Amino acid sequence: MGRIALHDIRKSFGAVDVLKGIDLTIEEGELAVFVGPSGCGKSTLLRMIAGLDRPTSGRIEINGTDVTARGAADRGLAMVFQSYALYPHMTVRANMAFGLENTRMSRAEIDSRISEAATLLEIGPLLARRPGQLSGGQRQRVAIGRAIVRRPTAFLLDEPLSNLDAELRVSMRAELSALHDRLGATMIHVTHDQVEAMTMADRIVVMRAGRVEQVDTPLNLYNRPANLFVAGFIGAPGMNLWPAEAAQGRVRIAGGPEVALALPDGPLTLGLRPQHLVLQGDGPLSLRVELVEALGAESVVHGALSGGTRVLAVLPGQPGLKRGDSIALGFDPGLVHAFGAAGQRL
Repeated sequence: MGRIALHDIRKSFGAVDVLKGIDLTIEEGELAVFVGPSGCGKSTLLRMIAGLDRPTSGRIEINGTDVTARGAADRGLAMVFQSYALYPHMTVRANMAFGLENTRMSRAEIDSRISEAATLLEIGPLLARRPGQLSGGQRQRVAIGRAIVRRPTAFLLDEPLSNLDAELRVSMRAELSALHDRLGATMIHVTHDQVEAMTMADRIVVMRAGRVEQVDTPLNLYNRPANLFVAGFIGAPGMNLWPAEAAQGRVRIAGGPEVALALPDGPLTLGLRPQHLVLQGDGPLSLRVELVEALGAESVVHGALSGGTRVLAVLPGQPGLKRGDSIALGFDPGLVHAFGAAGQRL
């Protein structure tokens, strides 16, 4: 069991409201990722769930039991921190055993749990070493192993990959996802990296300024963002967002052309993923190239329309473009996103 429900969670530090009424349910066995820009409240919310901080108001339930007033030790959760938080003078085995020894668990049971976790994480040969003798990825495995041996109701991971280099982060993402599949446990993972969120989550909780903007599967967030913030935050590179005016089945892009799109009349914002633009000789978007990032398998083209509106396109392969070139781009109207004056999806 590992169902976590949050009801109108609010947190204030003096006059500053950090969490502004969070209602959210994490289902049993789900890998949920909290994502958002720095300062949005995602780590604060995780600390509320862990019991490290108390909400100003609201209710937290774990498996149907109100745990709002309970301390961290009485919630049955295990947390993995960004800094690993390993005891430097202890061996890997001692780090993993420490929390269990404090519960007066038998030595045989402790050894059994450590052996099982070490096999699962492939850290058996490291048990006699100390943290200073380990790489960043190995330390992260030990920190996760220390959580696993507790057999918690749910795992809480607070930016556990942010201290790793880029290549190791990619491999550790895959390892954490595989670990979740093997354990079948509830996990809540906090990150500011939306690519990390997209590749790992069953559901993503997108936060901004202490509020939840949208909760959905990664592909639903990508394909149907609820508002301008989610549209701009999810996806790499970010979505093109162009101010526009619709009238009688035509849409005029600010600083750009008029295109045929059946949208409600009035001011709006058009959104289009850079990956959905294609080179097209008679395409409606006439672009002057300002920068080309040649990545081999694809090229990221930065440019501007004649009126100055910025455009970002991700084109397949190596089209041989350079600064100063003039090109025409087309797109499938079915892939266009439209947002009203209030920023909500139309």
